[in-house]
Amino acid sequence: MRQFQKILHELKEVVSNHHPGDSLKAPASIPTLEINGIRVRYVQAGMENPTTTPPVVLLHGFGGFFMDWPRVMAPIARHTRVYAIDLPGWGFSEPNLRSESMEDDARVLNAFLKKLDLKDVILCGISYGASVAWAAASLRMPRVKRAVLLNPMPPHPLRFLHSPIYRAILTTTMWPKAAMLAHRFMTKGQYKLVCRENLLNHRLLDTFYLELAYMVTKQPKMPYILHAFGRGARTVDWNAWEHRLAGIRIPVSILQGLEDRIFSMESALFLHRLIPTSELIQVPECGHAMVFDQHRKVSDFIIKLLSQKTETPKETHELPQETLRKNA
Repeated sequence: MRQFQKILHELKEVVSNHHPGDSLKAPASIPTLEINGIRVRYVQAGMENPTTTPPVVLLHGFGGFFMDWPRVMAPIARHTRVYAIDLPGWGFSEPNLRSESMEDDARVLNAFLKKLDLKDVILCGISYGASVAWAAASLRMPRVKRAVLLNPMPPHPLRFLHSPIYRAILTTTMWPKAAMLAHRFMTKGQYKLVCRENLLNHRLLDTFYLELAYMVTKQPKMPYILHAFGRGARTVDWNAWEHRLAGIRIPVSILQGLEDRIFSMESALFLHRLIPTSELIQVPECGHAMVFDQHRKVSDFIIKLLSQKTETPKETHELPQETLRKNA
C-alpha cells in the first residue's frame, strides 16, 4: 500500500488547496489508462506477480470513487493484486459522453482488464458498481471468473429504491437544468446527509474523506453524470437485462446488508432469483455502505474466495434454505 500512501498524501494537498466547484486535478501518482479516448484513473496495491491467486477489481457505487475502498483493499493486498477503478465520469476519471447505462461502463471495464492483462478476475462491486459487475457477468466477459455483489442495484431500481433522499436525487436529476441547479446549490451539510443515509456507523465518515468526497462531487462534470444516471434509471430496458441475467454462468455471491436503507433484502432476493448461479448472504448490522460498516467481513469474504476453486452454484431460481445463510 505504499503507492496508496503517496496518493493519500497528494490528495491531502488537493483538499487544502482546492475550492469546491472547480475541476479536480488528479494527483500525479494515480495511474491512468486511456480507453476509447477516455482517461480512466485507478489505484492498485498488493503482490506484483501473483501466480496462484486471481486479481481482484473493485467497483464503487453511485457518487463513489476509489477512496471508498482502502479499508477493503489493505487486507486483500496481502494475498493478491487488487485494483480500485474510478468508473467513467466518477471520481478522477473522465466522462464517457456516449454512455447510456452500466453496459457501457462494463465494456470500459472489459477494456481495462485487457489493457492490464488481468485474467480470472474476481469482480467486487457495491450498489451501482455491483450492477456493472453483474452486467459484465451477463455479457460473459472471458476475463471475469467470479462476481461479488455488495448491496447491489437490481434491474428496475426505482421499483426497489426505499430512500426518499435518493428518490429525490433521481427525480431531480432527470432534467438537465434541474440537475445543474441541484448540483450548484448542494451544500456540504446536504452532502453529509446523503452520506449518512448510507451508513449505520457514522463515525467511519472522517473529516478528510467528507471534504475530499464533497469536492469530487462538486466538480463541473457531475451535473451531466447525475443527469445521465437519473435518465438511465428510467429508460434502460430492464426486461432485457432480466433475460441476460438468466444466462450468467460464473459464480455470483450477493451480500445484502440487513439495515440497508437504499435497497433491501427484497431487491436482493429478486436479483438472486434472476441469476441462476448465485448465492445470497445476509450481512447483519450493515447499512448500504458495506465497505465502511462491514469492511472486515467484505475483505475476509474475498480473501476466502482467493483460495477456493471455482465451483458454479446449483442452477435454480428458487431459494432453498441452504442457499440463504448468514455471514457470521
